[in-house]
Amino acid sequence: MNWLNAQPLWINGLILFGLFWLAAFIGGLLHRPESKKEDSGEPGLIVSASLGLLALLLGFTVSMAVNRYDNRRMATLEEANAIGTFLYRTDLMPADLRAKTHAALDRYIDARLEVGGMGEQTEDLAKAKRITAEAQAQMWREVLAVRAAVPEESVKLLVVEAANQMFDMATARDAALAARLPTTLVLLLLFFPIASLLLIGYVSGKSIGVHLLASTELIVLLTLVLLLIADLNRPRSGTILTPQQPLIDVRTQLDAAQAISTESQTAS
Repeated sequence: MNWLNAQPLWINGLILFGLFWLAAFIGGLLHRPESKKEDSGEPGLIVSASLGLLALLLGFTVSMAVNRYDNRRMATLEEANAIGTFLYRTDLMPADLRAKTHAALDRYIDARLEVGGMGEQTEDLAKAKRITAEAQAQMWREVLAVRAAVPEESVKLLVVEAANQMFDMATARDAALAARLPTTLVLLLLFFPIASLLLIGYVSGKSIGVHLLASTELIVLLTLVLLLIADLNRPRSGTILTPQQPLIDVRTQLDAAQAISTESQTAS
């Protein structure tokens, strides 16, 4: 599965297209001429049943992949909201401590944006976890400084609570980004089309070559559906990436807050 995720989508598409055509061709080679008895139509019913099961599996898998995409999108939005809440709570800090916290938060948001665009390789995922851990450790050091600098216990609780929620949402988003389709389901997605095309080739025999356009269209459609599923299953490197606009918007809010703090310090 790691090897499949590491390959560009178009290469996987060519591999699938070739496998599907090979399956249909082999099925045609296995075809035996019909006897003189009238065809009962049973092979056609078997092919229809096989294609029906394949359509059911593809529909179920697309729904599961889209659901995971929605979960990643919502996790990104919730993380951005948590960061925004923490940003508002920094207004309760002293000016000097707030400036240091904003600088740390700036680097933290950059790290979280980088995490969303990492590749699918194992070393890329490890790097993403390391970036988040380092940024969170630095943010936590700034939060702990509130305890010594702010006398009000309620202010400390508000800041610490917002920081904890921000870190929790980061963990939830990382889990959503790491969620993949089960390996067994992926193997079924490869087995079912090949088995169905073997059956179609076996039933059709040489006629599958006669209906070249129809056969090619079926194989292309199957390949495109599987590529769509594979793309949705690549949240860090596919073409259907999870939108990170909520985090970018929070970054814009932070830039505005830093500008206001700078102007206040200059005026004073």
